[in-house]
Amino acid sequence: MSDNYLQLRRIIFEGPSDQAELNFVSGVNVICGASDTGKSFLAESIDFMLGGSELREIPERAEYGEIKLDLNVSDGENWRLCRSTSGGNFRAINLDSGDATGIVLKQAHAHGKTDNLSGFLLEKLGLLGKRILKSSAKSTTQSLSIRNLARLVIVQEDEIQQRGSPFWGGQYTTKTAELATIKLLLTGIDDSAVVSFIDTGPENEKQIALIDDLLADISIELEKIGETRGELTAQLERLEISIETRREALDAAQRQLDDLLAQRRKLFEERRTIQDRLDEISDLLTRFDLLREHYNVDIERLIAIRESGSLFVHTRAVPCPLCGTPPEALHLEQSCEGNVDIIVLAASAEIKKIERLQSELNDMIADLRDEAMELKALLSDKDAAYEQLNMKIQETVAPEVRDVRSSFSMLIEIRANVQRALDLYSRAEKLENRKLSLQNEDNGNAIVGTVTSGIPESVAHALSKKVSFILKAWNFPGECHVYFDKQSTDFVIDGKPRGSRGKGLRAITHAAVSIGLLEYCQENGLSHPGFVVLDSPLLAYFKPEGDEDLALKGTDLKERFYEYLLSHHGTESQIIIIENQHPPETLTGQLAMDIFTGNPNEGRAGLL
Repeated sequence: MSDNYLQLRRIIFEGPSDQAELNFVSGVNVICGASDTGKSFLAESIDFMLGGSELREIPERAEYGEIKLDLNVSDGENWRLCRSTSGGNFRAINLDSGDATGIVLKQAHAHGKTDNLSGFLLEKLGLLGKRILKSSAKSTTQSLSIRNLARLVIVQEDEIQQRGSPFWGGQYTTKTAELATIKLLLTGIDDSAVVSFIDTGPENEKQIALIDDLLADISIELEKIGETRGELTAQLERLEISIETRREALDAAQRQLDDLLAQRRKLFEERRTIQDRLDEISDLLTRFDLLREHYNVDIERLIAIRESGSLFVHTRAVPCPLCGTPPEALHLEQSCEGNVDIIVLAASAEIKKIERLQSELNDMIADLRDEAMELKALLSDKDAAYEQLNMKIQETVAPEVRDVRSSFSMLIEIRANVQRALDLYSRAEKLENRKLSLQNEDNGNAIVGTVTSGIPESVAHALSKKVSFILKAWNFPGECHVYFDKQSTDFVIDGKPRGSRGKGLRAITHAAVSIGLLEYCQENGLSHPGFVVLDSPLLAYFKPEGDEDLALKGTDLKERFYEYLLSHHGTESQIIIIENQHPPETLTGQLAMDIFTGNPNEGRAGLL
């Protein structure tokens, strides 16, 4: 092992036309100020430069294409790590050599090699080539990576408040490796001596191992759900009642809507029937107008014939214009084909007939026009009724049905989610039963090769005393009796699990654990990155979650917090605190402080 440590000296954001940088010193550094000024993004950027896979996209980042992080090793070396904001490999430059070219470091970790960022930094810390336990049941190990250490020293805001252990990220698949990393730091002993074995046992053992993996995955899902089986069952019962009530309301609303739609459809058909009849009357009136014109023309023609025939009475006798018979030879008692009197009489009779038809036609036209006026009035009433009904449907009933249907669908979706969660419990129960059955078939024989994992009792006790000492120095409420619970892999403070406290107290105690780990390692000559970045450890002073957090606002914990850091962390270690609130004014001259004002016209507006 080595007592070499790292400290951050500067982070630089470079772009084609702009550069932003922030300097750090040994001891206590505080970055404080307004919200949404890049404070949390600073912690993310440091993590990104220690091998993080992705940097959060923010608008201010668009102007910068590269990030540089200057590091100081306690043996005197000074290095600069360079990386594109888009990710990828690194370039490391020895600032003491004068060579600006540097060396390329791969992003991906490779065991025992220094051509990658992880191996490069682990070598500086004396941890290159170390192995940590991956699976205690299978006695398998994995190579220690700088990423295993980064999550312990860069504690971001969402992590510092979490209910789970500061040593464990919450994923069952990584729990063994994460606890093995803590054991390595606290003891200086890795797991390279663990002998892996190939499972050549009976088929039952293979099935049990597979069931354990499935149960681990299900446990992760159930932890995300955060509710017990009984709570889900009770919730499902309440949902069934709510769904049935909502279904009845939906049926009633739908029936009302269907009735109104049927009425609207009937009105529409009636309007169309009336309009069709009006169109038919319009066509008939047009035809009747033409027929009346024909009647007028026929009457005029017949009148002309009748008047022409009457003129023959007043003319002198001449030979018949039709047959040429001279007047004296005419037979007055007989008639010829051109008898004028008969023609005049026929024309008169035809005129009377046409006038009668014309009168009937006029009566029919008058009746049609009267019918058309009545239909137009009726159509107007139907239009008004249709519009009123349509407005009621569109503005009242349809939205009501839509809202009820939406809430009904939401309840159905919630029920489906609850049912899926219950199905997970059922699957877990079946798998447990199957596992028990397989274990019984093995007649109680245990799997050979299982390795004991976790932190040794004596070391956990020593670390607990260190955390207790820090909390007392901060004037944390209570007696500050601390012990490490191996079952939950978290600390119990004054008989109460750390994770069950308020959000603000979880943040403060998480900070105590992180700083206690750093101090324990340095006091015992054990490897540790050498610095700690804490985002919002004094959360209870900024936005208390409940009465337990609120009680801290009246204490001097904030002052004692900074006083302790200043007195215990000088040139040998480095603490970087990111907070909204400023440190106490009486201490500002003793620590390095950068204030982000959020105002481009006053001081430093933000990180970028």
